[in-house]
Amino acid sequence: MFMGTFQLKLDDKGRLSIPTRYREILHQKYRSGPQQADPELVLSSIGPRISAYPRAEWEGLADSLTEAITLPGLHQEARDLYHVLFGNAAECGIDAQGRVLIPPHLRHKAKLNGEVIIVGLNRYFEIWDREAWGDYQASLQGREEEIAQKIVELRDARVSPRPSLFGEGLRPRL
Repeated sequence: MFMGTFQLKLDDKGRLSIPTRYREILHQKYRSGPQQADPELVLSSIGPRISAYPRAEWEGLADSLTEAITLPGLHQEARDLYHVLFGNAAECGIDAQGRVLIPPHLRHKAKLNGEVIIVGLNRYFEIWDREAWGDYQASLQGREEEIAQKIVELRDARVSPRPSLFGEGLRPRL
């Protein structure tokens, strides 16, 4: 599980040293055997940050989004998200020193110049410009309880019983 916040610097070539704990997670969880190559990250950007996914997590996300995008009546905004997410994505290896080269187009999009913040978010992590991260944190100040309440409401809406499409006793056999 990726968690915690780290303040780091990009080098002159746009490389970022992945925190040791995150490298351990990548090697333990995202390599199937000792002979397999080092895990690969897929980087993509939506908004003022770069999301870094281990390849297996990216593939799961891609499958979910591909399934959702093919639903009839899907709004254009969902298709736009699909284009932004996959159109900006880049496959990035981790070098022997534990660094990842962030492609120039992603550095530019996220306005990464020097000091960055890495934020662990369970199955992936994000890379933020230090100043943008500070602004984002300030925007959340005092809203934590409101946000938590909205999440509880969304969860409750998802798990509330829904009427059966087939009525009582008419469920098809699988």
